[in-house]
Amino acid sequence: MIPFGRASESAPPDSYAIVMLPLVGACIGAASGAAGSLASRWVAEPWPALVAFSAMVLLTGAIHIDGFLDCCDGVLASVPPRRRLEILKDSRHGTYAVVGMVLLALWWVAALERLAPASLVLVLAFTGALARLSAVPLMRFFGYAYADSVSRRLDSAEEIGAFALLTVGTALLAAMLSPWVPLLLPAAGAAAIGIAWVCSRRLDGVVTGDVYGAAIVLVELALLIAIGLLPWR
Repeated sequence: MIPFGRASESAPPDSYAIVMLPLVGACIGAASGAAGSLASRWVAEPWPALVAFSAMVLLTGAIHIDGFLDCCDGVLASVPPRRRLEILKDSRHGTYAVVGMVLLALWWVAALERLAPASLVLVLAFTGALARLSAVPLMRFFGYAYADSVSRRLDSAEEIGAFALLTVGTALLAAMLSPWVPLLLPAAGAAAIGIAWVCSRRLDGVVTGDVYGAAIVLVELALLIAIGLLPWR
């Protein structure tokens, strides 16, 4: 844990924890990219991509992927909304989650294979930061399912200022990749809101931490695919 301090005297101890997500994502992405780039010195694809993906999973403790898998089971279930919320709280994973994990890994590694090893550190730092940046506003725009849990809402000026500063930093990372890549910032934000909206429609108008995790995972995968396929590589 890194002590960033509180946004104000009345703010809870974790007041900066959420808005610092993009910074954490950039560090995780850079470390994962470094692992993949280092592996490329000794082995050919797909091994560097697999190393980078595995490093990301290990460094995050699969926390966001776990949210994605829970959403596969809960949000896609053909049951009433309240039952879907109960499924999200179940630590066990079902068929939808297993299929989702297989598809996620295949698409993620395939996207990483499209990237030059030398670009992995910068690209993964950017995608890791932007995916988490896009999820932060969800906590303000969507109701949280559990009243006994704390959901940060970017209420203080300090939090909003930190979020704005991290947005600028992410945009600078994007500009280092290509003049066109900054256009992905609003696209990622819209995608995260769309994912959360679809999930909330299936969850009786609310979201959970699993939905935040699913949004981060899906947005990051979409960013990797976009950067790998479009001409700005």
